[in-house]
Amino acid sequence: MHRIVFAWFKKNGRDLPWRRTSDPYAIVLSEIMLQQTQVDRVIPKWRAFLVAFPTWNDLANAKTSDLLRLWQGLGYNRRAVMLHRLAKEIVGREGEFPRSIEEMKKLPGIGAYTANAVAAFAFRNPNAAPVDTNIIRILRRVFPRQSSTAQSIQKLAQAIAPSDVWMWNHALMDIGALHCSARNHAWGLCPLAPLHGSKPKKEPWLAKKPAGKFEESDRFFRGRIVDALRARSRTFSALRHLTVLTALTDQRFATLVESLKTDGVIVIKNGKVMLSGDE
Repeated sequence: MHRIVFAWFKKNGRDLPWRRTSDPYAIVLSEIMLQQTQVDRVIPKWRAFLVAFPTWNDLANAKTSDLLRLWQGLGYNRRAVMLHRLAKEIVGREGEFPRSIEEMKKLPGIGAYTANAVAAFAFRNPNAAPVDTNIIRILRRVFPRQSSTAQSIQKLAQAIAPSDVWMWNHALMDIGALHCSARNHAWGLCPLAPLHGSKPKKEPWLAKKPAGKFEESDRFFRGRIVDALRARSRTFSALRHLTVLTALTDQRFATLVESLKTDGVIVIKNGKVMLSGDE
């Protein structure tokens, strides 16, 4: 498996800008942006953030609203708030990002995956095993009898990792994104075909519950509320009566506003709703 993965990556690996640096700040930024967001949308935002906020200190000293405005288009706005909190934490540590995976996991917004990814890509820690959806899918197909639970997959990923965790994990992510995909996977053409064989009758772990329309989801309406506030603060009433939000019941609208407030994305002051940092 090592031989196949490395040979494929040397010829076909994606040339992504955050792969050209070992700066923990730039890599953390890319990893947080890439959570549930497509690579082609992240690249220009990642570059823009590094121009606007080139260091942890610059990011920590910025207003939350500045981050939220630049974050537009990436979705999941609470990630920008958490990134701001993380920057303040790192500045409090005299700008030093911890190297230990366990220490990283104690930081705001840094879970097990992100900690392992930063350890692998910034510090090349041989014990790092970042397990994203692409890697999970590969390991479940290549090792179907050993990868039934999240814990077993994590242990498996650590057990089979070679010393070059930087190239190994980037390669697995690329194969998962480009070939060993969840849907329309051309099994015979996949680089890992010699290892995972022909397509099984069922892959029950791929089954998904039918999703409702995005335009009717809480995520959609939360995003529209934040978009409206990026332009300017508004009274609660003016915000409520924006055309895009009139489909909401009063209760649902109030719940969404409260959730954004709880996440630290917005504040309500003197009868006006505004982005955090604009008060």
